Amino acid sequence: MLPALLRTAYSGVRPRLGKKVAVSLCSTAKFTSTRLYSEKKDGKPLLDEDMLFKAGVDTEEPIKKEEKSQPKDEFEQTKSRKNNTKSTIDKKKEFYSRLFWYSILAGNLGFLGYMARDYDPIEESEIFNENEQGFKHIFTRLRKRLLGVSDVFSEPAFTDLLPPKQPGQYSPPYTLVLELDDMLVHSSWDYKKGWKTAKRPGLDYFLGYLSQYYEIVVFSKSSMAFSENIVQKLDPYHAFISYSLFKEVCRSKDNKLIKDLSLLNRDLSKVIIIDPDQDCYSMQPENAIPVNKWDGKKDDELIKLIPFLEYLATSKTPDVRQELSKFHDRKHIPEEFAKMEAQMREEWQKSQEKKKGNDIFSALLGIPPSMRSSKKMPLDQIRENGQRNYLHMYNYLKENGEKMLKEEQEKTKELMAEQKLTLGKIVNEGMPTAEDIAKAAAEKQLEDQKRV
Repeated sequence: MLPALLRTAYSGVRPRLGKKVAVSLCSTAKFTSTRLYSEKKDGKPLLDEDMLFKAGVDTEEPIKKEEKSQPKDEFEQTKSRKNNTKSTIDKKKEFYSRLFWYSILAGNLGFLGYMARDYDPIEESEIFNENEQGFKHIFTRLRKRLLGVSDVFSEPAFTDLLPPKQPGQYSPPYTLVLELDDMLVHSSWDYKKGWKTAKRPGLDYFLGYLSQYYEIVVFSKSSMAFSENIVQKLDPYHAFISYSLFKEVCRSKDNKLIKDLSLLNRDLSKVIIIDPDQDCYSMQPENAIPVNKWDGKKDDELIKLIPFLEYLATSKTPDVRQELSKFHDRKHIPEEFAKMEAQMREEWQKSQEKKKGNDIFSALLGIPPSMRSSKKMPLDQIRENGQRNYLHMYNYLKENGEKMLKEEQEKTKELMAEQKLTLGKIVNEGMPTAEDIAKAAAEKQLEDQKRV
């Protein structure tokens, strides 16, 4: 009915008005708002609102919201003016901030100027150079002094890393320095079990056998917090490893760790280092036996090194560096030494054949066989004695190892009670070593004897 009514109204208006008629329809094709306007002078519509309301047409026209610029009230205007102007407190903060940064800049410039001053020939006799005085060499002096300050963080804190060697016939004359990581042990991480540390095959025999010829020092490039516990497990009875050193006493140069053997307080002519990292022995390469890193797989590289190291110690080599220089490739010392040993064995056998005639003459003279030429090569005799000593030490530790540990712990407790060790003393001086315990026990024994 509504469309018909509108058509009737529209058809009646058009010929009479002859002017434009506006009809607004919604997008859903329903008449939500319909107005008919005529442009007569009176300005009244032909269909008033009552007629459209009765027909069911919405006569309310949507009111457009016009954005009218409303003037800000006085409070907002004063607030904006306050934000644009800085308060006295803010000015003071800015002033002190600038003063702080300027003072830091002035302090740094003053420090650099002081470090670049001319050398003092008396107080700085070590770095004094007359040719580097004056304004032209200001950066040279600055660089020297700054490097001297950085040495505090890159140099070891002690000049003697080991105590003096104890005199006596039972003190081994040679020192063997061994790397821990990827040489004696190998650590790997598993997401199920975490960190695992594997001990190299033949390590116990290697340490036990060579400890009768060498003073063994484990020198690890890892931190003491991670490596000390591993070293203790390698030698629980403290019978084979004489000393252990860690990353804290290494030198640092170009982000590389260096083990300076000159700080060991030992004669370098009788020091050998075995390390898979060339940077670690870069200061004394002539004392080094390079080896490949161990990846945790089974091998016999440690056992292969024993004959050569035993030969160096038992032959009383005056300078191990001269013996090491004879090898073309030090990574293959076991193979090259095996060839040398074969040649020495051939020469010895030839010399024994020449002495057979002398043996017959000695038998006619009545010389006992023990005083005649030996039927065994001297190197074989040395190995037999070494094996005998190793087995004796092994059996002794197997029977008395736990007893030795208990005695050492008791002596440590007694020493701590006598010296009244405090936490501060332990932190500053460290726990007493085995040498300190033995020395204190000897002094106590002497005092008891005097009392008796």
